[in-house]
Amino acid sequence: MPQHHDIVVIGAGFAGLYAVHKFRDELGLSVKGFDAAGGVGGTWWWNRYPGARCDIESVHYAYSFSDEIQKRWTWSERFAAQPEILAYLEFVADTLDLRRAFTFGTRIASAVWDDEDHVWTVSTSDGDVCTTRFLIAASGNLSIPKPPDFAGLEQFRGEVYTTSQWPHRPVDFTGKRVGIIGTGSTGIQVIQEVAKQAGHLTVFQRTPNFALPLGNESLPEEKRRWVADHHAEIRAGARESFMGIPFERPEISGTLVPAEARKAKYDRLWSKGGWPLLVSSYADVLSSQAVNDDVADYVRDKIRARVTKPGVADLLCPTDHPFATKRLAFETDYFDVFNRDNVDLIDVRATPVERLTEGGIVVGGVEYPLDVLIFAIGFDAATGPLVHLGLVGRNGATLAERWKDGPRNYLGIAMHDFPNLFTITGPTSAVALYNNPLAIEDHVDLATDAVRYTLDRGADLIEATEEAEDHWSRIVNGLLGLTLFPKAKSWYMGANIEGKRTGTYIFTGSAQLYRQMTAEMQQVGYGGFVVGTRKAALPPMMKLDPAVLGLMGVLQGQGTKALHDCTVEETRALVDSFSMLQGDARDVEVTATTYPTAAGERPLRVYRPKGRGGLLPVVVFCHGGGFIAGSIDAVDKPCRALADDLGLVVIAPSYRLAPEHPFPAATDDTFAAVDWAARNAARFGGDADRLVVAGESAGGLLAAVAALRARDAGGPRLAAQILITPAIDGAVKTASRVEYAEGPILSTKAAEGMFAAYLAGTGAEMSPLASPVHATSLAGLPPCLVLSAECDPMRDEGEDYARRLAGAGVEVRSIRLDGLIHAAFSMAGVIPRARDFTVEIGAFLDDVLGRAEPQPTRAAGE
Repeated sequence: MPQHHDIVVIGAGFAGLYAVHKFRDELGLSVKGFDAAGGVGGTWWWNRYPGARCDIESVHYAYSFSDEIQKRWTWSERFAAQPEILAYLEFVADTLDLRRAFTFGTRIASAVWDDEDHVWTVSTSDGDVCTTRFLIAASGNLSIPKPPDFAGLEQFRGEVYTTSQWPHRPVDFTGKRVGIIGTGSTGIQVIQEVAKQAGHLTVFQRTPNFALPLGNESLPEEKRRWVADHHAEIRAGARESFMGIPFERPEISGTLVPAEARKAKYDRLWSKGGWPLLVSSYADVLSSQAVNDDVADYVRDKIRARVTKPGVADLLCPTDHPFATKRLAFETDYFDVFNRDNVDLIDVRATPVERLTEGGIVVGGVEYPLDVLIFAIGFDAATGPLVHLGLVGRNGATLAERWKDGPRNYLGIAMHDFPNLFTITGPTSAVALYNNPLAIEDHVDLATDAVRYTLDRGADLIEATEEAEDHWSRIVNGLLGLTLFPKAKSWYMGANIEGKRTGTYIFTGSAQLYRQMTAEMQQVGYGGFVVGTRKAALPPMMKLDPAVLGLMGVLQGQGTKALHDCTVEETRALVDSFSMLQGDARDVEVTATTYPTAAGERPLRVYRPKGRGGLLPVVVFCHGGGFIAGSIDAVDKPCRALADDLGLVVIAPSYRLAPEHPFPAATDDTFAAVDWAARNAARFGGDADRLVVAGESAGGLLAAVAALRARDAGGPRLAAQILITPAIDGAVKTASRVEYAEGPILSTKAAEGMFAAYLAGTGAEMSPLASPVHATSLAGLPPCLVLSAECDPMRDEGEDYARRLAGAGVEVRSIRLDGLIHAAFSMAGVIPRARDFTVEIGAFLDDVLGRAEPQPTRAAGE
């Protein structure tokens, strides 16, 4: 009978060691581990090539779960080399007594799911078989080397080495003619070292790479001890940062900063060494072509300043992909190497490698004699290590077949039809742009909690749903599409392996965003999973448009304070700052004037599209801001866009804000603005007979109240009302206020606080001028468009109001925009689907304003 285990762990690197510790030592389960290597260390056991070094600072490239381990271990360099990292992992394995859980020198040949007994049957390369309830694939993302594929390789009589399978002995290059193929991160590290020893080094470069200064240094003993003793202080906030390292926060956009200031910032970050130029400069480096080009030009200038050989500098300057869309490399003297007399650079993109001979390489008809050939050509990344495990799920589904068109999974850690399998830092998870030890801890912690959750409920299995996979695929594909990564042919895209389908292999959102999504999944009872026979509904964040998630990641990276934690002044500043998210300003005619209110004259702007003749429909637009924030400045771009896109005269009034001016100041002002618009529209080429009142959020409520007042107080005749994600009833408790209580952007708590500030103890909660749902009758109001956002706490009250209007005989068009959030209408610069609001408004106005006769009532949502 095969031996049975609770857990089988594949891999003995960072992930496998931590997994054994968590499942064996914390959950008390029986655990068996396997690794093809001869000992612990994972990638650091295999990658022993000259110059092998981590590009994450040593103090961060370490486990965080054990205070004892972090205090006992000291690092000798700022960026540790391979021998020291391997020694660290051996120290961890010995400290926690982890080696005895593993069988080394053993590959997994297959792992097959038994759907009757709910176990995995695991077969090894030496013929042994065992079964396990849960399978933990901790095989890494870069553990299956890309095989060399060059004609004549078998004829070459010299020494051949592959960086990912380097011999466990010293290799002497003294006086030898060495060739190296590959100038990625690994190749750059090798070239720096081999050039110092080889008689002659020839670098065969297909793709030049962006490389930043590493800034490594040895740490004196007192500094080593200080770093170990202060690890918690140094790493504080790491998990709340974009990359899992507490770097300086970036500014939101390089497009908002003058060229001189950008250059000064680049210089400062460059001098720090490592990642800061990418992660601490501007949040849109990887999404804005203009900003990326600016950084790329800066780096190319640095390369040209270092390389003095004629023509070589240009060959070393990348021009075929945006900055950092291939794995960013780091160097100490890489570019200086090419100034040496014993180093040549051959461009094999212009003249590809033809073949290998007994004594060298032929390129462009020229043979380059070699004694040694080194391949640094990368890996079958992300999916390769998992596909090579021979995984077979339910009904004979093989992972190789399932992923032939690219990876599909849920959160990068679980798959439909592959129950009780957890892929640690699997494809589409947050790992490529995340400090790996922290990413690994996050994933192993999640897998451990999932197993605990399953066992505590007496269930036999836990499995991602197909629906969850669909939503996750939509999210990761959408996030990738918002970046510049698709413009590079890289392993990030699966493009480095011949025949491999290019697609989405990485999660391009921030580490903190990914952590928030996994945490929410757990909080709602493993939403998106089936546990036993219980299927849990998808977490709210899984329904969000990818652009919204991208925005959330940027705001988190800025340390943006939640609205419900802001003071009034902070709320106003935050709402005003959102104007940066609105895109470019349209060139329309703008008139600044005033309108009379009971409290005196107030500012007002009139927008008219250029080149439009005749009288145009008029829209009075009430800005949002929760009654306490917002301004006509903050909605300038949306008003320009409405006027330009739809051929409207748009009138934006400033109204008094709470708490300085509580209810009914805002509604009195906006109603006065509507009256002013009816009397003055013709001055600006507007048609008062086609007068519409509109508003977003709190402005939507004010627009709805203005329509009521116009009906009841003898105000101007309105042709229509447009309510965009309106906050209609401050006291109502709805399902959407519960499901999206935390927002994003607007939380239920913030909305309730704003409405309370507006009413300011006036006792007007039941007044129809405060909440129009309390009107005695809604009959006789103008046709209404209600645009709600699916993922908005205010969604249900707007849609409920639409139904009440329809019930009162008012013509209503109620449209829910899936995946969007509160305030998305005013974020067209970062949320492309915000354009949908304008499209729906245009269709509604064309229908309502273009009729000869009134149309019959239409029920909400029809």
